[in-house]
Amino acid sequence: MKGEAKSGAACIVKPLEQAHLANHIESELPPAYGPRLLHLSEGLVHGADVFITSRSVTDLSGPAEPNVMPHKHSVSQTYMFFSPDDSLELEVEIEGKREFVRAPASVFIPARVEHALRILRGTGTVLSIVRSGNYD
Repeated sequence: MKGEAKSGAACIVKPLEQAHLANHIESELPPAYGPRLLHLSEGLVHGADVFITSRSVTDLSGPAEPNVMPHKHSVSQTYMFFSPDDSLELEVEIEGKREFVRAPASVFIPARVEHALRILRGTGTVLSIVRSGNYD
């Protein structure tokens, strides 16, 4: 029936490269950055109520220019940081206060709280889960 969420195999999707995303600057990222992948969204699966992306870095030797600028969402967001060798280091800014984070770790951002993210060094993956089918 039209308007209903998909089920079964229709809910299984392969990630797509997400080249542009609001509040993210892509133009000056070093080669250590892999592409951002969109894993799940309302645009990929009708009825999906989360927006999940990931980005991996390999052997980042030092901080790049900040590429996730301060912004807010109307819903909560969770970041999860993974590293095969525990080398991934990040700076998370929440309402103007910067915190150093080393993977493995998770960060919960409540709805309407300004935040930003900067990968500092290492190898690993940042997984972002926004609790909306769209990146709002």
